[in-house]
Amino acid sequence: MRPDICGRIGVLIALLGAPALAQPAPKASKAAGKRVVAVQVSPADVAALSGTEVEAAAKAADNLGASSAPAAHEALLDALALGLPPAVAAPALIALGMHPAPPDVVALKRYAGHHTPGVRISALTTLAMYPDPAAQAVVIAGLHDPVGMVRTAAAGAAGRGRIKGAVEPLLALLAKGEDSSARALAQLADPDLARKIADQLGKVPDPTLALCLGTILKRADFGPDEARVEIVRAIAKIQDPSAITALTEYIDATPKTPPRSSRAEAAMVVEARGGK
Repeated sequence: MRPDICGRIGVLIALLGAPALAQPAPKASKAAGKRVVAVQVSPADVAALSGTEVEAAAKAADNLGASSAPAAHEALLDALALGLPPAVAAPALIALGMHPAPPDVVALKRYAGHHTPGVRISALTTLAMYPDPAAQAVVIAGLHDPVGMVRTAAAGAAGRGRIKGAVEPLLALLAKGEDSSARALAQLADPDLARKIADQLGKVPDPTLALCLGTILKRADFGPDEARVEIVRAIAKIQDPSAITALTEYIDATPKTPPRSSRAEAAMVVEARGGK
């Protein structure tokens, strides 16, 4: 192990206290009528994170991510700043997002450009947790990654993070038939964006367009119903069998009562096209 890493670990262990076996029992205090237990961090996990045993280091990253102690978060940031092998960096980045904090974005940006696709995927996936415009810009850049799995991760992050700036590159990926962009756009869509997506008929592979519109249709928070009716009519224009699949899934996912015009119209389209 490099001397600088050993020194850093030594400082962290000194700050965190004696080894686990010698630690006193957690102290409890009462605040606002609730029992609060002090959260401790295992010095063994801190040491293992930057150690030479990859499996132990990855496990340590998981353990530190599960801890709400600030010292655990700092240990992850310190180890990532010093540099971790891909098999450890990936879980460490995911662990960082378990308790997101603004300083994390610098480390996540750095690893989003890592040469290993799996590390880029972990960084982009975690960046969905951060509303920082700098974090969102990295996610948008990830939509242009040459590796398909990385673009998929970036699309998922854009959808979960509700990153509006990702709409145009996602539409470009939609035109290429990438299903991950269809799901991400469905998460981002309001009625105006849904209309824009519907206008892509003939410019986007039919199954991908049906997937996107059908996923919007099933969103419980999408509305009003007049907007859902528009989507049903847009799906009805798609001649691929995936259109009937999308409408059938919407019918199955929607209760009969209270009655919805969109559900009734979807049922008519399915019946007219020989569906159930």
